[in-house]
Amino acid sequence: ERLARLYTELDLLAAECLRAGVWRGLTAAELAAAVSLLVYESRRDDRVAPKLPGGRGRDAIEATLRIADDLHVLERRQRLELRRAPDGAFAFAAFRWASGHRLEPVLHENDLAAGDFVRWCKQLVDLLGQIAMATGDDPELQATARQAVAAVRRGIVAVDPDV
Repeated sequence: ERLARLYTELDLLAAECLRAGVWRGLTAAELAAAVSLLVYESRRDDRVAPKLPGGRGRDAIEATLRIADDLHVLERRQRLELRRAPDGAFAFAAFRWASGHRLEPVLHENDLAAGDFVRWCKQLVDLLGQIAMATGDDPELQATARQAVAAVRRGIVAVDPDV
């Protein structure tokens, strides 16, 4: 039932993270960082170890990556098409933005173009909203997901391009 409410390439990973409770007890910014792994995909082939937030946010990211590894093993074992791996390269930017930092430092610290940043944030907002809908049995996580939506959907991210 939870999986049916998630519409992302890594929907099974999101559902498993929710089932395992790896995103419980996080702040809105920490949740945004952890969930960003499921929406962001680096364009560069030269991936380096991403800068990650510390504390519970880092723990949740590491738990998300462990679940992704477990799913990858199962996909291989069952000879299923392998899904892309989660990408942590946007996690620190998502964390800083959702923590209320200004756009210019977030872009500079993370070497991001404004257009790319906005696009990834809008996708993050969409998935956080889906998570809020899929967690009706966990009011605390649901509230945190909604807070994360509000924390990410601000400033340039909140501007409607059709206006």
